Amino acid sequence: MKKQEFIQIKGLDLKELNIKAKALKDEIASLTLDKNMKKLKDFKMVSKKKKELAQILTVIRQKELLGQLESQVKHKESNEEVSKVKKEKK
Repeated sequence: MKKQEFIQIKGLDLKELNIKAKALKDEIASLTLDKNMKKLKDFKMVSKKKKELAQILTVIRQKELLGQLESQVKHKESNEEVSKVKKEKK
C-alpha cells in the first residue's frame, strides 16, 4: 500500500473501513487457496494483503479508541459543568 492510499484510508469512516477489511479477508482467503493449489504466481501477494489488512485494522482500532476518549472527555466536561451549576446555586 502506497503512502497516498494509506492517507485516504485514514480519512474513511468506521463503516467503510470495516467493509474494506472484510473484502481484504475474503481476498486473502482466495489467494491462500490459489497458493495452495499452485495457481498463484506471486507468492508475496498474500503477505502484502495481510499487511494491508493489518494497517486497516490498526486504523479501525485507533478510531475506536479516539471515539471512546472523546466521549469520556465530553462526559467529564458535562459533569464539571453540572457541579459548577450546583456550586453557584448554593
